[in-house]
Amino acid sequence: MTAGIAPDQVEAGGGSFQGAVRSMFDGLAPRYDSFNRWASLGMDEGWRRAAIARLSVAPGGRVLDVATGTGDLAFASERAGAHVVGCDFAAEMVRMAVSKAQEGKSATAFQVASADALPYRAGSYAGAVSAFAMRNVRPILEPVLHEILRVLEPGGRVVILEFTEPVVAPVRWGHHVYTRVLVPRIGGFLTGDREPFDYLNRSIDGWFSPQEFADILSRCGFAEVGYQRLSFGTVALHWGTRPPV
Repeated sequence: MTAGIAPDQVEAGGGSFQGAVRSMFDGLAPRYDSFNRWASLGMDEGWRRAAIARLSVAPGGRVLDVATGTGDLAFASERAGAHVVGCDFAAEMVRMAVSKAQEGKSATAFQVASADALPYRAGSYAGAVSAFAMRNVRPILEPVLHEILRVLEPGGRVVILEFTEPVVAPVRWGHHVYTRVLVPRIGGFLTGDREPFDYLNRSIDGWFSPQEFADILSRCGFAEVGYQRLSFGTVALHWGTRPPV
């Protein structure tokens, strides 16, 4: 494994979509965890438990958390017995994750790295996880998935959490009201910045259905692809494996 890019070396890249998203998450970092707890109505911990259960990496196995944010899924993987590295392109998010690791005496390592150019050897991880990040790399989604496939060992599994639209009409209507009206207004009121919450809604609206994303995983070379809807269909848990050589 090669070292990740130091946070101070990351360019802002504000002229691009990725640069704008990175800047937004850098600004959101100090209140990111509280936002997650509030916006998910406290269900985010259950989603992470479901992801780790699906990952099923043997104790001591190496796991990569792609677009780790402030590290919650990485820490959950470590508690399950894995040796974990978390990476993210937002330097402030990584700083928050490192601070949490130091405070909690975690052995998880965190690095600044872009998901479409992972600085890790091919076949060096038994598993990979990612939570609610694929929407944020949609313009480079397939390169990101190819990179995850590359760093997995043969038979290694990726597990991805992502938001989706519920299929049951009453739940879908309620979900729309929550994400399109309540979250932007309350989030903007609490933080003084409505844009991250408007962005969340736009990114969910523009995302693939679970079956469409499963098809993309298959097209990118993953085998044994599947998905499960969670929390009344508002979240999808996706998985796939790197085929044996």
